[in-house]
Amino acid sequence: MLSHFTILLAGFTIFSAAALLFAYWFFLPDLQKNLYSKLSCAALLVGLASLQWCHYLYLSEGFDALNSRFYLTLLLLVPPCFYYFSRFVLFPSLKPSLLQLCHLLPVLIGSFLAASMVPPFAFLIGTGYTFWFAHLVFQLRNQHQRFKFEMFFFGLFALIALIALGLGFSIPYINPTIFYMTYGNASGIAMLLVVTAIVIFPEMLSDIQQIAELAYAKSKLSGIDIEAKKIQLKALMQQESVYQNEKLGLAAVAGMMDITAHQLSELVNTQYGYGFSRFIREQRIEQAKRLLKDEPNTSILAIRIMTGFQSQSNFYSAFKDITGESPGSYRKKLAKP
Repeated sequence: MLSHFTILLAGFTIFSAAALLFAYWFFLPDLQKNLYSKLSCAALLVGLASLQWCHYLYLSEGFDALNSRFYLTLLLLVPPCFYYFSRFVLFPSLKPSLLQLCHLLPVLIGSFLAASMVPPFAFLIGTGYTFWFAHLVFQLRNQHQRFKFEMFFFGLFALIALIALGLGFSIPYINPTIFYMTYGNASGIAMLLVVTAIVIFPEMLSDIQQIAELAYAKSKLSGIDIEAKKIQLKALMQQESVYQNEKLGLAAVAGMMDITAHQLSELVNTQYGYGFSRFIREQRIEQAKRLLKDEPNTSILAIRIMTGFQSQSNFYSAFKDITGESPGSYRKKLAKP
């Protein structure tokens, strides 16, 4: 029964990895993406999916993955791919350097290690990267409104990493089936957490990206008339209602204001206390609140379309995140005498 659950999670991981890769490469317009972040994302997701495929092969056909150099290489390759992806997603303006290639050294070192030593070595490195990323996000705690929610997920990732670390060191003393099933389940649960986080807060990654870029980078607003740009941004929102464009992104608004995307991101963060994605959501929700009050006969679906939300789920999650209640509850409250 448990093996069937592991196989189910393995399949979920593989299909979710493919969907996330497609979404990251071709959608998610609010994210500042470059070739390096796309390639590292592809390497990370393909690596995770390949590991789960090996777990499936063991459970279905008895594939001896722990004695396969392909599987062991994947174990060593996934942690640095996670590092590169995290690095280039949070700091899209950074360019790769020769020094960063050192993160691939464990893959080279692992080729000289005995097969039994590779899993604990790989999990030790992966745990280190997990805590590095959690620490990086923790540094943003005073600038991010959803910090507790995100740290809950990152805390679970850290716990999963510790379980994997203990699992790697226990391989000589446990049945291989226990290893494959535990590691496969942990990987599947981690992927489930990622998908859940994206469904609940689809803008979470772009919010963290913009705040991290601001927190760790030098100011790009020197020589910019900040007050004039704030007035221009306000006019775009209140007079031209550009937020009604559901595909509106940071680069598009920056172009309208004749500044760079990095400058607009810093302007919004420093002047309003949150990222650009949150700023646009605030504008849309304020308009939605006005429409719910002034047009009681207009459907919530129509209001969602009029305020630029791409889907009903995004509209509901954003409305509840900002107001603390659903659009329907908000309208009912307004209708009470």
